[in-house]
Amino acid sequence: LDRLALHGVALTPEGAWPLGGLNQYALPVDGIGAYTAQWGPASRVRATCGTDTDRAAPCSTDTAEVTVRHGRVTAFDELPGAGGVDAGSVVLLGREEGARQLRTLHLGEPVGVGYRLVGRGPGPLRFAVGGFPIVRDAEPVAGLDTVAVAVRTSAGIADGGRVLYLMALDGAHGEGQTGLTVRELADLMAELGAREAMDLDGGGSSTLVTDDDGAGIVVRNHPSGGAERPVANAIGVFSLG
Repeated sequence: LDRLALHGVALTPEGAWPLGGLNQYALPVDGIGAYTAQWGPASRVRATCGTDTDRAAPCSTDTAEVTVRHGRVTAFDELPGAGGVDAGSVVLLGREEGARQLRTLHLGEPVGVGYRLVGRGPGPLRFAVGGFPIVRDAEPVAGLDTVAVAVRTSAGIADGGRVLYLMALDGAHGEGQTGLTVRELADLMAELGAREAMDLDGGGSSTLVTDDDGAGIVVRNHPSGGAERPVANAIGVFSLG
């Protein structure tokens, strides 16, 4: 569940700087992230909020942002920007030490940005999905949120990867709030038997569906938004028998 990693680097006159994320909503402290047109119009401020151990920590005030177009620095700003990134451009956003590195660049300097996803572990990857780990070695990960309650989705594995747990919480279909904190979700997955588990997209995106004997798709939970939400990713289990 934690085998896919970004291998990215910014090649600058000051040296090669590793990238801490690609179109990622949360950059590691001291990191530099790359943002392309696929990021969309959302503000990149969110990517500088929290820390590696406390997602609720305040947003960093030590930031810098550089726009690279056709291999040259074309713009610089101290604050994370908003709005789409032009096709053919890459925005480098840094926080703390990453920001200090970006401030050494000058307009017109050559900068090359390269990245690819690589697998960590034996054998080629056949499937990948985004999320963050909540259970490792059958124990909840330290520092998980214990306050925010939401409808959530989780995937976990056990028995050396031969057992897969998929869990989607039921949304509110009456009065009152429903859901779990991230810590409660981790406790539940560990109790079910998962040795490793991840928190996936939740809220109105948490939907469990089945196709019973080819009769058509049936929604098995109550999506918290009251209806199915268009979601780009999912985990599907298919019978080949």
